Amino acid sequence: MKALQYVAWAAGIAAVIVMILGGLALISGSSLFGFNKVVNYFHVANSFLLLAICCLLYRKPS
Repeated sequence: MKALQYVAWAAGIAAVIVMILGGLALISGSSLFGFNKVVNYFHVANSFLLLAICCLLYRKPS
């Protein structure tokens, strides 16, 4: 179960990094990593946050 907590933390950290990259792309007006629209960064971050939430909810005892 400790590994599941590490996966949740890693997914949360990845989501924050992707959101920061999306913010930088929005401010600079350029495309980072070939994404043309800023909203694509936040779709990816949303998926990572959902993974983190699901891992933490699964780990929580009833």
